[in-house]
Amino acid sequence: MTEQPGQGDGGTGPTAGRDTAPAEGGPGRQGPGEPDRSGLRALWLGGGSILLMPLFFPIGLALAVAALVIGIKARKRSRRDRSPAQGATAGIALGVIGCVLGLVWLAFTAALYPETARYQDCLQGANTNADEKVCRDAYTSEVEKKFNLPEGSFSRYDGLI
Repeated sequence: MTEQPGQGDGGTGPTAGRDTAPAEGGPGRQGPGEPDRSGLRALWLGGGSILLMPLFFPIGLALAVAALVIGIKARKRSRRDRSPAQGATAGIALGVIGCVLGLVWLAFTAALYPETARYQDCLQGANTNADEKVCRDAYTSEVEKKFNLPEGSFSRYDGLI
C-alpha cells in the first residue's frame, strides 16, 4: 500500500488531527507572501493619538508612544527581512507629533495648575451666573499675568473656559 496524504494510520496515531509540518515563519509571524501589518497598526495608533489628545491626553500620549514603538519595530523588521513596512514611517511621524502634543499639553496643564485649582474652588462656591463670571474674569486675569499677555487679550477665549 502506498503512503498518500490523508492515509496512513487512519487518524489514530500521535499526530492525528494536526499537521506535522511546522508553520511558515513560526508562530505569530507572517509567511513569505503575507505583508507585515505592524506599520499599519503604528499608523492607526498615531492617528488615534492625535485625535484623542484634546479629549483625554493620557490615552493619547500612551497611543503615541505605542505608535512609536510599533513603528520602529516594524521598520527594523522590514530592513532585516528586506520587505516593505507599509505605514510604519507615517506611524512613527504621527507618534512623534502625538508625543510632542502630549508633552506640550502636559506642560501647559502643569504650568496652569495653581490658577485652575483656584478657578475650580471659586466655581464650587459660586451660586449665580454673576458669581461664575467673576470666577472666569479672575481666572483669565491670572492667566494673562502668568504669560505676560496684554490685559483683556485672553477674554476673547472666554467661551472656551
